[in-house]
Amino acid sequence: MARVTFGWRRDIMTKIAILAILCAVLIAPAVAACNDQIGYVLLIDPALPDCTGAAWLGYLMERQIYIRDHAAQHKPTLGIAIPTFAEEVEGRKTMAQIWKELKEKDQNCTDKYLDELVPVLEADFMREYVWTYLRQESWSNQPDDLRLKEFSQWQKLHLKAHQPETHGNIRITKKSTKAK
Repeated sequence: MARVTFGWRRDIMTKIAILAILCAVLIAPAVAACNDQIGYVLLIDPALPDCTGAAWLGYLMERQIYIRDHAAQHKPTLGIAIPTFAEEVEGRKTMAQIWKELKEKDQNCTDKYLDELVPVLEADFMREYVWTYLRQESWSNQPDDLRLKEFSQWQKLHLKAHQPETHGNIRITKKSTKAK
């Protein structure tokens, strides 16, 4: 009788568990560095498949690291954190790289959005992609060095009917002062 194993699922679950542990470790210093009364909650769409969820968790973790490392630029207010331009670029780069590595290990991982994001990373157009597809009102000044004309030409060939997606956010909360 042949034994059926689900090693690939265990590998993905292990990676998600490792990412969750890293997330907890990385969040703790960020909270302390920014403000001892502020907490961060990573919100991710629970309906995402395992491998897709791992990529989106990486996106949120990279944004959290960016906030921690650039605490002076962030003035946290309670609620959903609106990313800065550079923060969003770093988050999407990390997510695309994680997705690329997951796909190399497991060809069964599929996601239209993430599959379209990897070539953006490989073509070094993530800054232009974020500015074009994900620009926030708070990003008032366009960076001088964006290659928007080149991106526009590339986009016509590689991102036909592309729809940007976001499946996670960071919520800034007030930490409880109650003793544990």
